[in-house]
Amino acid sequence: MMKQCIPIFCLLSLLAIPPAFSEIPTYSNEPSSEFFQTWLLCGPFPNPIEAYDKKDHERSGFYIDFLQAHGGENHPRIEIGQTEQGAGASASWFAYESEDHAVYLDKAITQDPYVVAYAYCEIVADKAKPCLLAFGSNDGARIWLNGELILDLPVQRGLRIDEDIIPIALQPGRNTLLLKVAETENIWGYSCRLLPYDPKIWGDSKQFFHIETQPDGQAKLLFSGSRSLIGSILRKVTLSVSSADQPDQIVWTQLWSGSRETPIGMDSSAYGEYALRLRVTTSEDAEHEFTLPFSMGPRIDYTLFREGKTSYSIVIGEKASDSERWAAQELQHWLYEISGVEFPLHEDAGALTTNEIIVGFNRHSRALLGDDAREPKPSDESFTYTNRGASILIWGGKDRGTMYGVMAFLENELGCRWYTPTVSVIPQKEFYTFHHMRHRESPGLRVRNDFYFEAFEPIWAARNRVNGAMNYREQPGGLECYWAVHTFYPLMPPSDFFDEHPDYYSLIDGKRVHHHAQLCLTNPGVLRIFTERILRVIRENPQYLIYSVSQNDWAGPCQCDACQAIAKREESESGPVLWFVNQIAEAVEKEFPHKLIGTLAYQYTRKPCKTITPRDNVVIRLCSIECCFAHDFLHCPENESFVKDIEGWAAIAPKLYIWDYVVNFSHYIQPYPNFRVLQPNLQFFRDHNAIGVMEQAAYQSRGGEFAELRAYVIAKLLWNPDRDVREIIDDFMFGYYGRSGQYVRDYFDLLHDRVTPDTHIHLGLRPDDPLFSDEFVRQADALFDRAEIVAETETIRRRVEMARLPILYLKCKRSPKEAIRDRTYDRFTEITKREGITHYAESGVSHREAFHNVMEAER
Repeated sequence: MMKQCIPIFCLLSLLAIPPAFSEIPTYSNEPSSEFFQTWLLCGPFPNPIEAYDKKDHERSGFYIDFLQAHGGENHPRIEIGQTEQGAGASASWFAYESEDHAVYLDKAITQDPYVVAYAYCEIVADKAKPCLLAFGSNDGARIWLNGELILDLPVQRGLRIDEDIIPIALQPGRNTLLLKVAETENIWGYSCRLLPYDPKIWGDSKQFFHIETQPDGQAKLLFSGSRSLIGSILRKVTLSVSSADQPDQIVWTQLWSGSRETPIGMDSSAYGEYALRLRVTTSEDAEHEFTLPFSMGPRIDYTLFREGKTSYSIVIGEKASDSERWAAQELQHWLYEISGVEFPLHEDAGALTTNEIIVGFNRHSRALLGDDAREPKPSDESFTYTNRGASILIWGGKDRGTMYGVMAFLENELGCRWYTPTVSVIPQKEFYTFHHMRHRESPGLRVRNDFYFEAFEPIWAARNRVNGAMNYREQPGGLECYWAVHTFYPLMPPSDFFDEHPDYYSLIDGKRVHHHAQLCLTNPGVLRIFTERILRVIRENPQYLIYSVSQNDWAGPCQCDACQAIAKREESESGPVLWFVNQIAEAVEKEFPHKLIGTLAYQYTRKPCKTITPRDNVVIRLCSIECCFAHDFLHCPENESFVKDIEGWAAIAPKLYIWDYVVNFSHYIQPYPNFRVLQPNLQFFRDHNAIGVMEQAAYQSRGGEFAELRAYVIAKLLWNPDRDVREIIDDFMFGYYGRSGQYVRDYFDLLHDRVTPDTHIHLGLRPDDPLFSDEFVRQADALFDRAEIVAETETIRRRVEMARLPILYLKCKRSPKEAIRDRTYDRFTEITKREGITHYAESGVSHREAFHNVMEAER
């Protein structure tokens, strides 16, 4: 993108721009992905927070048109030095060039809170052309292109580059671009650039179309995109409606006329739930399809409780499972916390009544669902909650499905949150009404192992649908446990066998050794002994699902002729391992047909075999330990070999299990900006047939960087990798940190915005990495200072201190003498002792003692 700037900056024009525009920052329509850094700015103007939050069009500066004297926001006539007035304030337009990709208005205009300001530039196009306007802001923003409002977002949020991707159609010649950006508190700014048009943007057309149901039951389709898109990019949109109960039966259809509002022309005399399917045809004849659920018709509202009273009871089956009974008690407990009402709990032996919350698939749910309804398999973790008239039904598989349905009902419908094992946020309500419920979920991954210390607490794990574990523990609904890892030596220790049978161990450089070696996997004696011992393990520990037959945690594979013949034939050291594991799995299957044998694809065995394929009862546990975690697997050249390996294993392994890493093992407490890869990487695993994922993290004690947030977000994404991860993070930030959450969120964004395409981070990110500049530390300290000031309680202030701990650690590691002088080290020590943090790194005591020895030496 060629940027043309005004003479006041003494910059030359690279485009032939008419003289009338010579004082306006002007950009070409060739999207080069460069950021718009030169603007005309005008502000500040008042924006009272209470009016902004309530979207008060009369009093909020966000909606007051301060440009009325010069054409208004829809037809602005902008000149440098021109003064705008309104709401008792005045400001003049001035030219500004940002040194960064973002324009920070708190630097350019004011640091005062609760204000708005304008920014203006122009885009010159040689012909009509579609492109994408990529925008981000802190806080809300409105955008006009050629006088048309194309973004209206009155929110409080942190600045995130390219958060809003808006398709636009530029007209030939001059195109005006006017921004209005709001500030509540803290950082104030925006980023803006043009990106090449990508028709895939219409794959998520829900950002442009939505449905609104009126109080009279009529529904209409609303279009919020730019009208310039119609015809130029949007060629045709076909609308078709089906009943939610019968999605294949079309009950209404028509072509979209391009109107902002399109009535759904159906009979609305009776209430019904529907789905509107939109088939979008774009200018390149590509088709994109998506569905919007909606309702029509007069509805009947049912009251679950009001003012300390309820007519409802909770009903479970006479043969309810233990987890269903526990879930019913959870429902009863949390409903009491929310409403102050004790909901009676009884079994289904009595007659069906009008107002029931029916937990599990039992006599009462069968009576309401009909004879065609089928009971889910006990192991099915999918669940449904819905209503039949006034009664609410929640059911799934008896093992965990029903239990998860109850927790989802409490979360989604009543707003309960279980952020950590010790912090639950439960809303207090005077009443709760509903008219229609229809919600169904299935797990994205079968085995979900959230390996943070905070996630090991069994009640928290059950509430947040974590069902995987390395070590067995008692947990409501049970677990899908994985017995052990690196089991070659634990099951065949050299102390038991090497003296008499050195041939059981690796031949390396012509000599049988056991130090930093493996087993000789082609030795019949090794196969016999290992099979006997793993069978004994299963008999003595039947509570596990997967039993590990896996290499030691180092290299040293056997170089004997027999082992190397397999390795060479398979073009990978995974060959001898899988050849060995398959034979053990075959023996195990005869006695334990429902148990699985797991092995590692790890470091020297990561590459898949050429011809040997895993048996159906073998789980390949693929490890990502060498990868870059600054970028997701698909978009980093350092991860190309891992992508190739997972694609190879996914093609041959019936059961693939991922051992992923989400922590800096060398510095648990240090800042580690990898949040933005969590979701795409989990989606990548799911899409490559993974049955389970273990996210290895800070597992020995509290204190890992953002450990509480990470445990919560990972739990949500393991269940549903397609969840809106920003929504999850924001919910946690403001639910867990209260008013301080806005500043903790800003720090979170500050850290992650430092990652660029050239940034690569691994499991040993160092404190002296250029990622952590002095300016970054200064800004982080300022944000945490403000977070602590606004904390409502001492408890929340201490939570903020835990979030700040990584910055304190970083300062100690980077400048020990200064950290002693300014008492950063004393504060770090106070917090770690108070919170019981024992591990600063995976190595534990040795790292902690070395850290404190270095610091104390500076006193």
